[in-house]
Amino acid sequence: MAFVLAALKVVSCFLEFFDDYPMPLLEHVEFTFACESRYGPEDTMIHGTGGQIFSELRRLLADVRHLSCLSINHLLLDVSDAATLLDDVVVNSRDTLKSLQLLNITRYVPLALIIICHQP
Repeated sequence: MAFVLAALKVVSCFLEFFDDYPMPLLEHVEFTFACESRYGPEDTMIHGTGGQIFSELRRLLADVRHLSCLSINHLLLDVSDAATLLDDVVVNSRDTLKSLQLLNITRYVPLALIIICHQP
């Protein structure tokens, strides 16, 4: 998990360092999280990415521009976190995004369904 966190930070820092967007050929981002499940206090099951990885993923999504394809899988977020996950993507890639795949974004069934949008 530390490697994933470090990789997200490195890419985000690189994108934020330059005044002009440094990666115009970056058109596809795919993120699949190997979600941890463990028992917490009072034997409650805890699922999810952990706050640090989710924060860094949001930071990365805010930094990328002009995506044509985005795939995010197995985050198992709280519904409140999932509701705003794509806000920055809409701002930065609304004219170029052609394929969007979201799988198990939340741990609850109504938002955990597969959402695949594909525009030719």
